[in-house]
Amino acid sequence: MKRSLLPSLVAASSVMFGCAAPRAVIWDGTSVEQGHVEGHLGMVGNIPTATLGALGSTQMDVVDRAVAEYERKDSLDDREMYLGGTRSLVAASLDMPGMNTVASLHLGLGWGLEAGYRREGGANAWSLRWQFLSARNCGWNAGVGLQYSSSDYELPSALGDLQSALGCKFERKDVEVPVVFSKPFGDEGEYGSGGFGVVGAWTSTRYGFDPEGLYRKWGGTVAALERLPDQESSFLSYGAVGFVRFGYKYVWCMTGVTVLYQDYGSYKVPSRDPVELSGFTVLPAIGLEFRI
Repeated sequence: MKRSLLPSLVAASSVMFGCAAPRAVIWDGTSVEQGHVEGHLGMVGNIPTATLGALGSTQMDVVDRAVAEYERKDSLDDREMYLGGTRSLVAASLDMPGMNTVASLHLGLGWGLEAGYRREGGANAWSLRWQFLSARNCGWNAGVGLQYSSSDYELPSALGDLQSALGCKFERKDVEVPVVFSKPFGDEGEYGSGGFGVVGAWTSTRYGFDPEGLYRKWGGTVAALERLPDQESSFLSYGAVGFVRFGYKYVWCMTGVTVLYQDYGSYKVPSRDPVELSGFTVLPAIGLEFRI
């Protein structure tokens, strides 16, 4: 019974406490006036199809068995178990499913510009946004943004144990550009707004493996798992966003969803062929927004 429950508990733990790069678009395309501040506090989900496929109950059981085998001895005997476990590790490092708190502040600079800081999970992001279209002139607001974020983190539960055993380190940096259009509700959007947009992003990853003192025993040979320090890769993401914001004058509830597609590329792992992943990521968001 313990064996059948453990994968489910590990997967549930990963979903609840996942850490992911801040990519959900939480903006209606309007900028605050010079000297004024906009704040946001809420929750963002991260649902990556590629990672969920690699973190199913069967795969999490493989990860658990690989960790248990490593804890008993300094060698791995089951190649298929190693292949499944390392695929799950790479997938989770790239795009961990979960739910994170998000908080941000933006300051109006004038000329339709605003600059801001965002904290989401364990990641930091800085942004510059420009409103280039006003509903006063054509009935629609529109803006373009530039956001830079960086993150590195330890994976939870059995994945974290496997990460430690293989000496895996992973960092990512993201540059995201959203273009957003919105229709205000009421004069100057005093009741909120609704809209849509498109988004593109570039991600740079830096990772490495240092499985010191760990051996593999398959293919008729015994060999140490090789070190793979200072590896780099990058990939593009693109997608769309839809949202609605409702409230009155200075306080609103904003909810929306961002959907991205990405081909994560190829990632080298000791003693196996590179791991290749691709898929969609769904990022639902909800929170309170205020302007002062």
